[in-house]
Amino acid sequence: MKGLIIKDILNLKKSIVVTLIAIFIYGVFSYSTGDMSMIIGMTALIMTSMSISSIAYDDMAKWDSYALAMPITRRNIVLSKYALSLILSTIAIILSASLAILITYLRGDLINMENIQEIILTAYIVFLISMVFISINLPMIFKFGVENARILMLGSFIIPLGIGYLLTKMGIQLPTIEELKMVLYISPIILILILTLSISITYGIYRNKDL
Repeated sequence: MKGLIIKDILNLKKSIVVTLIAIFIYGVFSYSTGDMSMIIGMTALIMTSMSISSIAYDDMAKWDSYALAMPITRRNIVLSKYALSLILSTIAIILSASLAILITYLRGDLINMENIQEIILTAYIVFLISMVFISINLPMIFKFGVENARILMLGSFIIPLGIGYLLTKMGIQLPTIEELKMVLYISPIILILILTLSISITYGIYRNKDL
């Protein structure tokens, strides 16, 4: 599986310049507005979407048919995509949190432990969201392909926002701060369960897929 991850990283090297330019642009925006959530959120989104791009590259090269002719299992191919997503998302939160702290310093804003904790917390929440996004979308991508799953991927963004908006309009009370804190405390366990379920679904789809 290590070789599969290295292969994906080498394939993604061609988009590194565009990725860095995009992160720089959002960094400038965060500097001008003082909104650090922009650089954190967009960096995570860009880096996470790179794992989806790796599947698109594989599809274009007909990689899966070639790989399965070698001693590579379908399970390892599935696991490698989740591992790549986890690696990229981890790099994203470390990079974005570091950039947010640097931008705060360059702006001359006060940097204290409270600010740093807020940035780290924001980065962690964005990490959770990005991994849940991957967990929802990878099964659809393996089932329908990257191009055909684009509308469904868009829905995974819009539907939760729409539900939240409707609940607010209906007067349904949203979770309190204390309840959200409790969710954060147990979030690693919840994320592991979500990833485990997603991997099982994706593997089941891929195992039965004709290539």
